[in-house]
Amino acid sequence: MNIEVTYRLSTPLFCSGADPDQPEFRLPSFKGVLRYWWRGLAWSRYGGNLQAIKQAEDTLFGGANVGQSRVSMMLLSQIEAERQSLRKVKEVLTIRRQAIGNGTVVGEGARYLGYGVMEAFESRKKGTQAGQLTRACLLAPLDFTIQLRVRNSRETDLNLLEDALIALGTIGGIGAKSRKGYGSLVLQSLRIDKQERWTAPQSIDDMSQAVRRQFSKYCNKSALPEFTAFSSGVRHVLLSSNENEALKLLDLVGRELVRYRSWGRGGKLFSNQEESEKNFKDDHDLMKQPARNRKNHPHRIAFGLPHNYGSKRWEEVSPWDNLDRRASPLFIHIHECGDKPVAVLSFLPAQFLPQSNGKSPCISVGGQKVAQKPEDEL
Repeated sequence: MNIEVTYRLSTPLFCSGADPDQPEFRLPSFKGVLRYWWRGLAWSRYGGNLQAIKQAEDTLFGGANVGQSRVSMMLLSQIEAERQSLRKVKEVLTIRRQAIGNGTVVGEGARYLGYGVMEAFESRKKGTQAGQLTRACLLAPLDFTIQLRVRNSRETDLNLLEDALIALGTIGGIGAKSRKGYGSLVLQSLRIDKQERWTAPQSIDDMSQAVRRQFSKYCNKSALPEFTAFSSGVRHVLLSSNENEALKLLDLVGRELVRYRSWGRGGKLFSNQEESEKNFKDDHDLMKQPARNRKNHPHRIAFGLPHNYGSKRWEEVSPWDNLDRRASPLFIHIHECGDKPVAVLSFLPAQFLPQSNGKSPCISVGGQKVAQKPEDEL
């Protein structure tokens, strides 16, 4: 079977190889996220049988015990387009592709979602500007076409592969901060043996129907998955606004998350321009206590770990055991419907942390060992 799939980058891509200053759309990275979405869909298709899922995945994509992948890929890359889209470390990320200093710096919400790849605020002490990149990126829009050839595979796995390609281009992305809306890939075309299998949505209603139609068949298993996967608990929320720029819409999403999650500094948000909603007061009060008095963990760990309140050890919240992090179950994807950006927020619940030696997982709250709350309370 021959597949040709085209994606359009809608938000900046933070992905590189050996040279971190040379961002690029990497085929190994693409294969990695494709396997990720294939696995997420396979949970329902294989009834949660981990051994069967692993065996099928290794057979299709390759593994140590089964040999070479049955899927070969080729990237039809536009090297010159990538060079023109490059933004280097220390440059400032702006809304439009303009010369440095001439564009509008991305908003605080987009910078919040880009924590780790750009500076959130100006710092005279460090000599940095708000929106200044700490990691190079490729700017949107940019198109990529990948050719796949699949041999000797079962129809079930081929259907999963097709749906994984669609998932990547409707609710997913690639590169650093892809769960936060960066590196969003918008599916443009999916041709299987020269037959087009995808009609691009032209409105938010079209997009809503496409997501429901495409993934509802994978949302019939009620048990909580052991890894991030589709189940009956999956929810999708689509948002639009009057904005015509993807980064502006991403900024609006980021601002709403800040309003919901953050206590702010002195009860103020966005450079002291807004009053904090002061949600999660229990979390705020808990982390003000001495570490030895903490008998619970913050509610907001549901957004992922580590969840830190400062740079000191007693201000850090993380998994207790050998795990170092737990990714957020919330995925942000910026799609394009016609000439309008649409935010697709996908919630994929799964077991928060694995058990350790048959025991319930624990959370380190500033160095204090605290039992994790039951899954339905997170």
